[in-house]
Amino acid sequence: MTDEYDEIEEQCALDDDYEVVNHYYRAKSLHPNIPFYLQDENGETFVFGWDLIYQYIKKMSEYNYPDW
Repeated sequence: MTDEYDEIEEQCALDDDYEVVNHYYRAKSLHPNIPFYLQDENGETFVFGWDLIYQYIKKMSEYNYPDW
């Protein structure tokens, strides 16, 4: 059961990462000059820019997801 749970958690994390990247690309295409910010679970706010997007993309490429 633990392996199945871990697999579901990993897939949810991957889905969340894709969602963050997609929202950023869409927002930047609509508003290219507006700064964006990200607030973490501790309430700290960070500038959300291309460097963070590249980190998300790198992290997504490291997931062990099926190639359909």
